[in-house]
Amino acid sequence: MKLASEYALVGATLVDGNGGPPVKDTVILVKNGVIEEACSRNSIRLKDSIQQIALSEYFVMPGLFDAHLHFTGRTNYNPIDWITTPNYLQAMRVVGEAEKLLDYGFTTVRSGGSRYDIQLRRAIAEGAITGPRVIACGLALSRTRGHGDSLRRDLYDVPDEWVQQSHPWAQTCDGVEGVRNAVRKLVGQNVDHVKFLATGGGSWRRNRCEDTQYTREEMQTIVNEAHMVGLKVMCHAENYEAVRTIVELGVDMIEHCDDPSGSELDDETCRKMADKNIFITPTLSINFVGPWSIPKIPQSTINGWERAIKNGVKVLLGSDAGVDPLTPFGKYNIGEMKLLVDTLSLSPLEAISSATKLAAESCEIGNKVGTIEKGKLADLLVVKKDPSSNVDVLLDKENIKYVIKEGNLVVEH
Repeated sequence: MKLASEYALVGATLVDGNGGPPVKDTVILVKNGVIEEACSRNSIRLKDSIQQIALSEYFVMPGLFDAHLHFTGRTNYNPIDWITTPNYLQAMRVVGEAEKLLDYGFTTVRSGGSRYDIQLRRAIAEGAITGPRVIACGLALSRTRGHGDSLRRDLYDVPDEWVQQSHPWAQTCDGVEGVRNAVRKLVGQNVDHVKFLATGGGSWRRNRCEDTQYTREEMQTIVNEAHMVGLKVMCHAENYEAVRTIVELGVDMIEHCDDPSGSELDDETCRKMADKNIFITPTLSINFVGPWSIPKIPQSTINGWERAIKNGVKVLLGSDAGVDPLTPFGKYNIGEMKLLVDTLSLSPLEAISSATKLAAESCEIGNKVGTIEKGKLADLLVVKKDPSSNVDVLLDKENIKYVIKEGNLVVEH
């Protein structure tokens, strides 16, 4: 199907992303990529010259937003392969990763660290390749021998410069002046936000989740330097001592927000998060893949996330995808929505808002995307079955008839 510069989607049931009940028999009028109207069919009269697409048996919802992934071009979790695989090859693989995301309805994604996301963002925006809108942070900040530098030197005699030149999603920097300089360089690369790693990631005994890997002064410097130029700060944190610290320091988005010790996130910290409008991306999916996979997420961790939600903290859909085919782009990302419903007991409408409205808000682009409203870009999914009653329909990409990004038809199934 070819869309004109002005067209109307007519008759579909509208799930607008705001969390309210679906509205039947609607019209969504799009002109030059922007939504002109989104209303009931009987409240608008369309000109005969406007292209009309009849969708009375379909549902229309906003394009999806994955708030945590990594464009890496990796094919496995072996860190030595990350270092020895040519960067050019990994960059080419990243193009395929981006294309797969659109196929499952993801029209925007936020990078949690990538060697390639800044230039990928540019290539997609220019129309050179096809993919979702990219919110880029460049290489995440890690201390030396921290979570972003966890290649074991007792197993691999690899020069540090190799790691620095080839690591797919992180760079090392140390000390107050070191992290200050790193943030300022990222600013010069025109990143959309800054990501740092406050704790370990559990890959081996010297990279434990329970270890905080930056000093308070280093973390405060990162936050201050980013905020000084209006950049949001995204922080990897996998123990609650670190979570409490970074909440005090004023980070904007907390990734994972869990603790393997069995302790639970407390109400006071949750209230502080809500008061400061700090978002959580729990990345449920990553628990079930890779060398750290577990049969079941600990109930203590689930209790913490649920306590945060009850206290008004906003939770985002973020898959932590980054290793295709182990975390196959598109299919793996949409699986996170089912986990939000099944594990955190969000309603389907709440899960949709996490993957649309709230994610856009967290990246300060809620005035452009995230919901279906007049004046916003036309990022739209036309779905064959009702996602507001059962998000499982989105797991099968064949249920997504059309993916529209900025008014343009980019996928048709």
